[in-house]
Amino acid sequence: MSNLSELIQRYDKPGPRYTAYPMPPVWVEHLPESDLLDALKRANAEPTPLSLYAHLPFCRRRCAYCGCNVVVSPHYDPVAAFLESLEREADLWATHLPDRRAVIQMHWGGGTPTYLTVPDLQKTFDLITRRFELMPGAEVSLEADPTFLTEDQLPALRKMGFNRVSFGVQDLDEDVQALITRGQTWDQTLSAVKQARTEGFEGVNLDLVYGLPGQTHATFRRTLEETLELNPDRLAVYGFAYLPAMLPYQRSIPEEKLPSPEQRLDLLLLASELLEKAGYVAVGMDHFAHPEDPLARAVQDGRLTRNFMGYAVKGGSDMVSLGPSAISDIAGVYHQNDKILTRWEAAVDEGRFPMSKGLVCTEEDLMRRWIIHQIMGCFELRWDELKARWGKGPEHFSDSLKQLESEVANGVVELREEGIFVTELGKRFVRNLVMPFDAHLPGVAGKAAFSRTV
Repeated sequence: MSNLSELIQRYDKPGPRYTAYPMPPVWVEHLPESDLLDALKRANAEPTPLSLYAHLPFCRRRCAYCGCNVVVSPHYDPVAAFLESLEREADLWATHLPDRRAVIQMHWGGGTPTYLTVPDLQKTFDLITRRFELMPGAEVSLEADPTFLTEDQLPALRKMGFNRVSFGVQDLDEDVQALITRGQTWDQTLSAVKQARTEGFEGVNLDLVYGLPGQTHATFRRTLEETLELNPDRLAVYGFAYLPAMLPYQRSIPEEKLPSPEQRLDLLLLASELLEKAGYVAVGMDHFAHPEDPLARAVQDGRLTRNFMGYAVKGGSDMVSLGPSAISDIAGVYHQNDKILTRWEAAVDEGRFPMSKGLVCTEEDLMRRWIIHQIMGCFELRWDELKARWGKGPEHFSDSLKQLESEVANGVVELREEGIFVTELGKRFVRNLVMPFDAHLPGVAGKAAFSRTV
């Protein structure tokens, strides 16, 4: 087995996160609307429920670490026009899915969904649920920023039917908060979590980020220990993606303040050690769940799925997405909305889908996506399951397996007769371990801007 520093050197390179496969750099610019309409006809005939995502892009400030598509607006005026366009887009989807409106999973992201006032949160909820029906037991969740949360928002959201909330924390150290221009205090975080518990949210999730400027082993340990005091149901521990060429506002972050690759891995290993010691179950490459949480049980039962909303227990077989930059996954077709708010509004106001990039997946693409998500979600791939689902065996992936064979000696993966099994050490490098199954990666390597894998 190689030592840790050698593994860091081997694996610390740019690579996809694989929330989608094939990944967006290989998608087609300006996907024809006819491709989406054909997919919608196929999807409408399916009897299974949908996932639904709404991208609410507004934020009061720009956090330096953030890579999301946001509209920074200290003035609330643009919201009215946005909600009118959101309703028109919801109408478009409903028109093309007349027989398929049941939703098993809904999530609101951003931006900051809680930028909206309670009346507008209610309006958003109503315009969606008038057209799409939330099934009994559906997972209904949203992201919230404790910094600007008002006392009336969580009670109102809970009354609507939201049952999970994710609070962005990132780091609790004041110096780190200053470097990422966020300024979130411990009291704000504690108050938000307490109120969510009081209001009866079934799941309270917290998001942390490692690799931020100013983070050290000692400061991140304190963040983890204090976060554990809040007893979250789920924790996401993301690696900071420093991409100043793509995200110019990140240039405000002093590069010399960033942890080295060795330090980044040390922070991730520290998080894994403390969270697993506290009883949390590792889910995929960057999530942890309380052992009683449905996500942890889904890992144990092999029922975990993955989509653009992350790891899911109740993910629909297709995903409808609303709002600028939102990505839909419909009957094997990826479709991303235009990222620019005004262009998105103009398209839907004209009664057409705001087409941007997308891709019509082949059967091979869909099979490889299933393999990648299976390995990243459950850390294993069993040949009998692959054969039963896709009619293919290991011989179809001889090139991929040849690449993985060279990793066995590093102690990160085991190749057995029954399948592929990622080791405890290998979980830290799982993005690298699924790359051999990515048939498109050689064509974009060195051309697309990916975050580093460690």
